[in-house]
Amino acid sequence: MEQIALRRAVDEEFAMTGAQTPPWPDPHRDAPVTDEEYSRCLDPGKYRILAARVEAWTRVLTRFGLARAEPVDDPKAVWRSDPGVPVTEAVRLSPVRGGAVPLVVGFSAIDQVPRTITVLGAGAPAVALERLPDCGCDACDDGSANLLEMVDDAVLAVVQGSFTHVDAGRGRRIVALGDDWSATDWDGSLPPVAEALAAARADRSPYEVVRGTAWDDTGG
Repeated sequence: MEQIALRRAVDEEFAMTGAQTPPWPDPHRDAPVTDEEYSRCLDPGKYRILAARVEAWTRVLTRFGLARAEPVDDPKAVWRSDPGVPVTEAVRLSPVRGGAVPLVVGFSAIDQVPRTITVLGAGAPAVALERLPDCGCDACDDGSANLLEMVDDAVLAVVQGSFTHVDAGRGRRIVALGDDWSATDWDGSLPPVAEALAAARADRSPYEVVRGTAWDDTGG
């Protein structure tokens, strides 16, 4: 299914799933960050908008017959490695198409407010592709628009089979979502990122690789 059609359908569902979680602008657009903001999050509940966006995606992908959604019995055990936050709830979207990789969404808490951190992953067991918000303090808040876009990009990368996760061990990893990538602790003893990704996509990588195929025949 085409990306434009998927996004349009998700936007329509999000009008309902996100009705109680309004978006917000960048609070620092016209105001500097204060020192106090680095140690607080005055309104963690606003980040439930990300869970609402995921719910919209879940409804669309299941309604269009691309996946089946089910709660995960053990949210902590579904991950290949620690996603960095204590996940207390998770949902698995298993693609109907054989050979495609499942999408796993986990939820954690900011200041004990549930479903305020969203972890997007792929695979069985799953590798984490995004954790949103990455920090959650008020100083790092730049509004909801970018976070929602990151949810969409991660989900689409799994659905379209355009993600690649490379794990060289000891915390050294690359996460590529389409043409965009990020690397963690990828030091000079390892191949350049572009080379490592090319090898992973050609099934020539010496490292642990998770990548997928499209959930339908269009791939985009």
